[in-house]
Amino acid sequence: MASDTSFPPIVPNRQVRRLQRDLDAAVDNPLPFIREQELLVDDGLNVVTGIMTGPENSPYAGGYFRFVIKFPPEYPFKPPDFFFKTPICHPNVHSETGIAWHDQLYYTWAPNITLSQIFTSMHSLLAQPNYKVPLSDKNLPNKSPEKARLWTQQYA
Repeated sequence: MASDTSFPPIVPNRQVRRLQRDLDAAVDNPLPFIREQELLVDDGLNVVTGIMTGPENSPYAGGYFRFVIKFPPEYPFKPPDFFFKTPICHPNVHSETGIAWHDQLYYTWAPNITLSQIFTSMHSLLAQPNYKVPLSDKNLPNKSPEKARLWTQQYA
């Protein structure tokens, strides 16, 4: 007697469907500063990876910055965490972890914010670093536009 070893197809949960829809929209309407975006689903952890190019007329111009966005199980009701994996000298990015701090992700988050809006917010964070309200970081006194340019040339 032969046994049926086929398994029913895995149906993505609501969160994965939402992320895939947002990613498809980002592919259909590409942002000029985002490259190689991809959705990875692993053991319930949803992650988007890619590369963001630095904004023109900023210390990050000409740089290519790898990023990872980690989505909590409560997404879209709880915001994702955005990490720069490429070393970056920025007052709103933690020097060791690479986590980026943007008001939209933490203070004004709303479930209808799309992946493209997150990308745009992070790109604007590179264009306009907020030195007046920096991320608490022991290495902050060493962060400056000049050092940001140097790190962009060196790492990105």
